[in-house]
Amino acid sequence: MANPLAALPPHGTLRPFEAAARLGSISAAARELGVTQPAISRHLAQLEADLRQPLFERTSRGLRLTEAGRALHAAVAPALTAIADAAAHLRAPDRDRTIRLIANTGFAHQWLAPRLSELRAAVPDAYLRLTTSDREEDFSDTDHDFAIRFGAGVWPGWRAQKLFGERVVPICAPAFLRDRPALRREPLPPASLLREPLLHLDEISARWFTWKTWFESQGVAAAIPPPKLLYASYPLLLQAAVAGEGIALGWIGLIDDLVGRNWVVALPLASARDTHGYFVCEPDRRAMTETRRAVARRVRAWFAAAAAG
Repeated sequence: MANPLAALPPHGTLRPFEAAARLGSISAAARELGVTQPAISRHLAQLEADLRQPLFERTSRGLRLTEAGRALHAAVAPALTAIADAAAHLRAPDRDRTIRLIANTGFAHQWLAPRLSELRAAVPDAYLRLTTSDREEDFSDTDHDFAIRFGAGVWPGWRAQKLFGERVVPICAPAFLRDRPALRREPLPPASLLREPLLHLDEISARWFTWKTWFESQGVAAAIPPPKLLYASYPLLLQAAVAGEGIALGWIGLIDDLVGRNWVVALPLASARDTHGYFVCEPDRRAMTETRRAVARRVRAWFAAAAAG
């Protein structure tokens, strides 16, 4: 099979080209790279000869990219940036102590953010990088040391340890509840919620309880009124519930702080699935230094202790 890298331009021409293209000046590129102007000019001439077309127009105001030059720069600039980022990461003295976490937006905002100071105190020598995403495909990136995932606990290529199970209750603002005597009945009929404004997330996944599956778990088979507004993320939906816009589904573990502050009230209609929950996951068969492994072990232990407490 032909080597795909054989088509690369001559070694040493791309950095001078990128600098000259970005700065629009041979002299500026020479200053940035710490070489002479003739050296930059030789590299650019060599690159143009290799590609058999001009990459710059020389004007009285400096260099201007040709169409071919713009196309090449669009490919070269991000590639060199990615290489520089990777090299900086490898050179960094703290790289063996940098732990990359990814979690969905709801978990990161509602459970992890209030506890980040505790995590930093428990692992003071760790450097934490937290990414949030609600796209399931982003959680397959094994560059992350830990992924906090929701589901049934089985993801190929990952080891999963359950933090807490799925228990869901309807929640609303205290003022919202005060204005609705029907919601304060004991016992509260689940079907009575159908007459109230229900708050819905925009993206619906079969992994999560929805209003439809929640009503079914309560033994209520009824058509759900179509939502007039969809919320793009769980924190936004919770803000709407706090503001008294309607009733939301609240995951125990994510809403504890809101309930504790009396910003929302949990209605006495819980639904649970033992098969689902939040898990702290690590990629299988990942090569790690002993220092990194020790830091990761303490981070994992903190998650388990924080979820249990």
